[in-house]
Amino acid sequence: MGTFHDDKGPLHGITVFAREGDTVYVGRCDTLTATHLVLHDADIHVEGQDGRSNDEYLQRAARFGIWKKHETLVVAAGGLGPVQPLGDRVRGGGKAAPAATPTAEATAPAVPKPAADDALVTLTAGAVAEVRRLLLAEPGPGRGLRLGVAGGGCSGLTYKVEFDARRDGDLVVPQEGFEVYLDRKSAIYLRGVTLDHEPGLASRGFQFRNPNATNTCGCGESFAV
Repeated sequence: MGTFHDDKGPLHGITVFAREGDTVYVGRCDTLTATHLVLHDADIHVEGQDGRSNDEYLQRAARFGIWKKHETLVVAAGGLGPVQPLGDRVRGGGKAAPAATPTAEATAPAVPKPAADDALVTLTAGAVAEVRRLLLAEPGPGRGLRLGVAGGGCSGLTYKVEFDARRDGDLVVPQEGFEVYLDRKSAIYLRGVTLDHEPGLASRGFQFRNPNATNTCGCGESFAV
């Protein structure tokens, strides 16, 4: 049973889950409205991550709990599926129970909104200068800098940096003279990242400072969350 407040919904205080495409969000529900879902002590799982499907992940999480990776997580409700109590997956034998749907709550207190695309990542002056130099050296129509994440590496996830054209569904971070593109899966792990570049023979080139990483390999190219 949740913790009831006059300005909160019936799922307030309950650990819930919701799907968006091949991504599932799990956490303790604070606020559910027509525009956003606010979770505390939350985790995010992408289909196939750690060798598990989302259904396998949810079943395990319902029995043993989740590994909290976010103190507070705000998810836009636009593409979000039904929000359901996680415990129902155990009580219902893994089957989805009737779900709550977002409703307008005019009296709900203001909550932080998801960051706009242009606040997803930050490039230092050194990184911007290097990207411009590389784009001038190898010009191509409609190309920008693509940042991404792939499975692998000594810590579980690796960074990807490449020049590419914009794709459908990309999040776009405008820079002076070029754009940065992120697919929505990668944006989950790269939100708040600062990209730097260190020139010189003894430097490491492009470097990520990732506030979401719980562990980073000494090479700087692999991380865990």
